[in-house]
Amino acid sequence: MSGAASGGKQPSAARRGVLSTGSVAVQGVFRFLYSLIIGRSLGPAALGAASSGISLAQFLALAFPAGAGAAASTFIARSHGAGTPELALSVTRLLSRLTLVTSAVLAVIAGVASAVLFGTGSWTEPVLVAALAFSLATYTYVRGVYFATARISRSLFWDIATTVLGLGSLIAVIVLHWNALLLLPLTFAYALYAIVGWPRSGPAVAPVGRELRNEIVSFIAWSSISALSTGGLLQLSMVIARSVGTAEQSGEYAAAVSLATPASMISSILSLTILPTMAHAVGRRDHDSLRRQTDMAMRGLTAVLGLAFGGLVVLSRPLVEILFGQSFSGAGTILPILMAASFVQSLNVAAVTVLLTWRRSTVRVPSLMSVAGAIVGLVVMALLIPDLSVIGVAIGFLVSSLISGLGPIVVVWKSFRMRWLGLALRLVAGAISVGVLVAVTRAFGQGLLVDVLAALCFVLVWLVLMLPEWLLLRKQLSG
Repeated sequence: MSGAASGGKQPSAARRGVLSTGSVAVQGVFRFLYSLIIGRSLGPAALGAASSGISLAQFLALAFPAGAGAAASTFIARSHGAGTPELALSVTRLLSRLTLVTSAVLAVIAGVASAVLFGTGSWTEPVLVAALAFSLATYTYVRGVYFATARISRSLFWDIATTVLGLGSLIAVIVLHWNALLLLPLTFAYALYAIVGWPRSGPAVAPVGRELRNEIVSFIAWSSISALSTGGLLQLSMVIARSVGTAEQSGEYAAAVSLATPASMISSILSLTILPTMAHAVGRRDHDSLRRQTDMAMRGLTAVLGLAFGGLVVLSRPLVEILFGQSFSGAGTILPILMAASFVQSLNVAAVTVLLTWRRSTVRVPSLMSVAGAIVGLVVMALLIPDLSVIGVAIGFLVSSLISGLGPIVVVWKSFRMRWLGLALRLVAGAISVGVLVAVTRAFGQGLLVDVLAALCFVLVWLVLMLPEWLLLRKQLSG
């Protein structure tokens, strides 16, 4: 049995956390630097055009491969947890075939949609968007297999390698003035990752029964719907921003998205990290372990992500000006809105994960919440765009994230009888402090020093508010 389908020795939760954090950091740096290099070198209009093509490919890649990656993390790991590695091999083969077929179909759709929506009159952009959609789709699935088979360190290695190659290729494209090929280096990087990591599982030795096959297909469908209506809405908002705003406004929105996207990736990557361990607990029918993992993940995410996101929101104005320059100053208003939305989406990863692994009936809950949030968010966009343009797009995305993000948390809170009331109240207090600090700095303060002092004030407030969680995390890590 090949490594792709082998369960291997499951690393400790702490090691998984360190490796997955490294993977998040590398991918976040890659995507951010990609946008930063384009924005700094070619300006807002070029960044808006490139980012909208990337966002379209990402949006369509979520239509199935994201669910397939989550299914790999769930069902392959669950099979190993139940002591049936032969079944894990067969599940891998099934998911691989489904991913290849759907990725090809989505690539065609991506190319056609690019030609229709952007209407540049050139064939280059549609072809590159189609190729990017295919490579990104297969990359997403392969990442899920890596995490399901406890090969996170290998995933991290190829994250680093493809990042270096991708950024080097982008710089070469810009130096050579091949501006029409800005999407090619990113396509190459994702394709390389997918090729070297594609599971070579050999012949299946255990059939995937009809009931399990139906469960997998249902899981993928609902997970994909959830991904499309949450993370996908951020990408769709970039496409909408290019359609309703000027070239410069779409570039400013792209700059804000480039800063918020690495943060929003945290939810998907951490989901791949904790899905296998929760799936193992489900396979062992260990309800107490599942509940403890959920509680610990929720508290840890709140403390760590709240500190990071809150600080970034307060520093959003100087952050944009320092990194992208004065020509992107409008992004300083958009970024806090997108950051708030990304925080809520990242915060619910533990609740969503437990709903995806707990019972077959609960798989639909995150998807239904996401669909409801997406519908409301799109309606809000339609109402606000005439007056607020791209800022209305950002507000609509925030409204969607609040619905889809908080809904699963409430369901798990009630179903597992979690003791999260104190945590919730402290979180609200922290959010209010962020809002007050941002309002004060925008109304009365000018300059980097004022924003830095405000950020330090928030850090102190948050450290005090989350003291019980910091002590708990310290205890867990020392143990």
